[in-house]
Amino acid sequence: MRMKQHRNRVQRVGLLLFILVLQMLYIPINRSVQGGISTSLPVDTHIPLSPVWAIPYLFSIPWWLGAILWAFFKMEDRRWTQFATCLSLAFAISYAIYIVFPTYVERPDVTGGDALSRLVQLIYGNDRPYNALPSGHTYITLIITLFWFTWKPRGRAVGLAIAIVVLLSTLFTKQHAVLDLLAGVLLACLCWWLSGRMINTPSPAHAVV
Repeated sequence: MRMKQHRNRVQRVGLLLFILVLQMLYIPINRSVQGGISTSLPVDTHIPLSPVWAIPYLFSIPWWLGAILWAFFKMEDRRWTQFATCLSLAFAISYAIYIVFPTYVERPDVTGGDALSRLVQLIYGNDRPYNALPSGHTYITLIITLFWFTWKPRGRAVGLAIAIVVLLSTLFTKQHAVLDLLAGVLLACLCWWLSGRMINTPSPAHAVV
């Protein structure tokens, strides 16, 4: 029994380190990708830059980390394994797309000197406009939301509200176009389904509320 518990702990820690390292690979890919095509559609011209949305956009990053650590410490082994597998698949697939099929988002010039405009400038200054499709903010947020729907069903309304705000923030900060967001939604759903098949766990539709 102790050997099994030790093996499970090692596996949990290994999966945590793996997904954290994978997530960090976004930075060198973002720094090195060149060229590619814009994902902007005519509809994106009607979505204005609204600097206040930089707040939830930036807030989502520590929220992801908190959610991953919460899952690491509290999820049962099978659910944690599926969650980590799902994130790993999403990172791997998205990075392959970023490298093989480079895309970028068309950003507006931000010249305001107010605090919110400076936040947008901070985002733009630390994240090049590449790695646009699929939107990482979208697929990471939705993967967390999908798993929390079954793991913490009483918090579904809060989780859904957070997801909607984060997804909208990718559009109103002009960090992503609509097509990027849709691709992120599809990738999250695909990786959730694939990880469920791999780990053989029930879907949210079959969960007991």
